[in-house]
Amino acid sequence: MVKKIRTGLLGKKVTKYKPLWCSHADWLILKSLASRENRTMIEMIHEALSVYLKCTGQKHEREIESLENQRIILAAELLEYQQRFGKLPP
Repeated sequence: MVKKIRTGLLGKKVTKYKPLWCSHADWLILKSLASRENRTMIEMIHEALSVYLKCTGQKHEREIESLENQRIILAAELLEYQQRFGKLPP
């Protein structure tokens, strides 16, 4: 049996996946973490979102605020490294 591809308005393909937009600094952080842990970007984003949702469900506001501050510092350091040396190492 042939599977049909769902199409939306004007015949465009429709998928169940939603696009995820993030800032350039967040993308740099996720890219460096994924390469350090030998994971794909999708796996890294999935884990980051699941940990965030778990922490918000258990109301860990102090820990979330601390991690947010660390993220800002790491993003600034990675951006400075990229501007000085060019590409980030894989």
